[in-house]
Amino acid sequence: MRKTHTKNTLRYYFIVILLLIFLFFSGDFGMIDVQKTAIVMAVGVDRQEDTFIVTSQIAIPQSSKQGGASETVQLVSRGKTVADAFEEINEKTGWYPKLVFCRLIVLGEKAAQENVFDALDFFLLDEYMSDNCLLATCDGLAKDILNVTALVDKSGSVAMQKVLSHHAERVGTVLPATLREFSIGYFSDSKSGFLPILKTQPQQEHVGGETQNGSGGTQNAGDAGGGQNQNGGQNASGSSQEKPVFSASETALFVLGKRVGKLTEEQTFAFNAVKKELRLATYTLQTPDAACSLSIKRNTPKIKVSLGANGQACVRISLKLSAGLLDYSKTLPADKAADGGDVPDGVFFSAEKLLASQIHETFEKCKNANCDIFGVGEHLQKHEKKAYPQIKDDALKTATLEVHVSFENVR
Repeated sequence: MRKTHTKNTLRYYFIVILLLIFLFFSGDFGMIDVQKTAIVMAVGVDRQEDTFIVTSQIAIPQSSKQGGASETVQLVSRGKTVADAFEEINEKTGWYPKLVFCRLIVLGEKAAQENVFDALDFFLLDEYMSDNCLLATCDGLAKDILNVTALVDKSGSVAMQKVLSHHAERVGTVLPATLREFSIGYFSDSKSGFLPILKTQPQQEHVGGETQNGSGGTQNAGDAGGGQNQNGGQNASGSSQEKPVFSASETALFVLGKRVGKLTEEQTFAFNAVKKELRLATYTLQTPDAACSLSIKRNTPKIKVSLGANGQACVRISLKLSAGLLDYSKTLPADKAADGGDVPDGVFFSAEKLLASQIHETFEKCKNANCDIFGVGEHLQKHEKKAYPQIKDDALKTATLEVHVSFENVR
């Protein structure tokens, strides 16, 4: 009886496998027709009065004869709504835009002056759009920055995503934000959020009166002939423009969906140190003797918010950082250069003082803009439930800050 049952089971498995093989080789079963579909990799949103200008970076698959690598094109469309602008793509090209692979949305400067959720609502409502896609803003037009051909990748959106990566956040240079995270901040009581500011920079830094060209030679800035490229320079041949690189070290502050301020590169790092998890981050400071770069192995931040007798919120930030010596601008003795734990005297003290002042500056800038990205209102809502309804509107404006920063040696 058991043998018969085993034989029948094997027959059933064999029949199912044959059926699956038949289905696999017999048709496409509703697969997407690539020739009729626009695979949107990134979207830029600009505003012109009551009109939305949408720039879509679309991947164009290449045949194996062309090398197999995909190329990208930018399509610009207009509409009274973002959905209307996307529909125009289909009308103009016959391609139907698919947002399932969209990994980046860039908001232009004018779009950020209005409530950005006038545009972002469309992406939240789209059932195929991932709310984990990256969100950023820029100075100027989003269309222009998406049209840039970057040095590190043929696709500008892919190059931007590398700048906004999780690694950049862990080393403290960038504050990336996703559509989901930004939406949570907007719909919370604080109505606050932040977005990285995408910018382009020339690939070569000026050294004295010369710039280095892409082929490894040098060219005197005063003798450069031909037209200027978009970065203000030109390579030695004078026939092609240098491709720029992207940066996102500055951060835009948002309240009620509108851009209200900006954090500098140093303030962005300070906020990362307080609110994010740092690993192998570099922190450079000027001591009385020389410039010093520290390697921060890990950080342990603690934020405590309490109410005083007068109903004023007091924010206490305690930050511990484990760090070692990464580099020193002056020659160190042989016995001090063998171990990253040998940090010169006074460096940690100077670092603590500098970072504490940068955290104060960051908090004051957010306070003046009424942008509660430090989560003061959230802390009060959790721990001061009775008093919160009366003080929530002015909690950040009247808050005081105490900061204690301590650097500990990795050894």
